[in-house]
Amino acid sequence: MRWALLLQYTAGAAAYYGVSVAGYWAYGSAVSEYLPNELGGPRWAAVLINATAFLQSVVSQHLFAVPIHEAMDTRLQRLEEGMFSRYNLTRRFFARGLMFGFNIFITALFPFMGDFVNLFGSFALVPLTFMFPSMVVLKIKGKSGGRWSRLWHWGVIVFSSVLCIATTAAAVRLIFNNARIYHFFADM
Repeated sequence: MRWALLLQYTAGAAAYYGVSVAGYWAYGSAVSEYLPNELGGPRWAAVLINATAFLQSVVSQHLFAVPIHEAMDTRLQRLEEGMFSRYNLTRRFFARGLMFGFNIFITALFPFMGDFVNLFGSFALVPLTFMFPSMVVLKIKGKSGGRWSRLWHWGVIVFSSVLCIATTAAAVRLIFNNARIYHFFADM
């Protein structure tokens, strides 16, 4: 398990930062926030890239909205009936559709919604992805985990904290810069 996690984080970080550094080297700071806007080539490749980006956003929104879905299911459904009863399926379909529709409307309304995604990702997803697992390991293993293990996890926590502060500051700066030139539905 440990080697799988190490491989996952190493491969993920190498690809993520490798693409970021190579993209900045190739395009500079003038590149669009949405990289597929800058790419050329056959139409099918653009369709595939945009479909993949759309699928990723739907899956990630669904993943991180699961607690909201659970709360809505508890409130809006008849709990004594089965989860797949006609009434519950209809209510679930419309409630989740309204939630996704509202999110899409807000995203289209604010042309710099990606900056808000950066902001929430910087102070919510970075800690959950990097700090929280190390905190759990430190809490569970305590002093029995070994000196190097504790040192590694504390290093991850400190590095992630610095990363969290830096990315949050950058996201707030982007929001302020884009708010000055803001108007509704600018990207439509």
